[in-house]
Amino acid sequence: MTPEQNKQIVRRQFELLNERDAKGAVALWGPDSYNHGQKVDAKQLESVYASLSQLQERHSIHEMVAEGDWVAVRTTCEGVHAAKVRVNSGIFAEIEPTGKKYTVQHMHLFRIVDGKIAAHWANRDDLGAARQVGLELRPVSE
Repeated sequence: MTPEQNKQIVRRQFELLNERDAKGAVALWGPDSYNHGQKVDAKQLESVYASLSQLQERHSIHEMVAEGDWVAVRTTCEGVHAAKVRVNSGIFAEIEPTGKKYTVQHMHLFRIVDGKIAAHWANRDDLGAARQVGLELRPVSE
């Protein structure tokens, strides 16, 4: 596949996520895929995507660069703390939903093999999202 074709697969994945189509987004992944270095199956991916949907996350793509099998993307992610979910480093897992909106930058790196997503890595501003929904960072008392 060409770098342009690989970019189209990644772009389509974000479109499907924005449309809250977890099954469609999962279909873009290969059978032996890794997310953040850990092997994932379709059921695990669908669970992650369903959780992101509960947060009403939407991505706007700003830049996309591809070379060989790799595609790098910078996005702005907008969401709403509308559910207790264990995604985004677990920042929303233990507190009641605030209903507050957040807007943060993301960087994603995908590896495409035979027309399917084989690996994904991301850097997100989870601390920024946590602060925007009202969470505080405090030292752990000893």
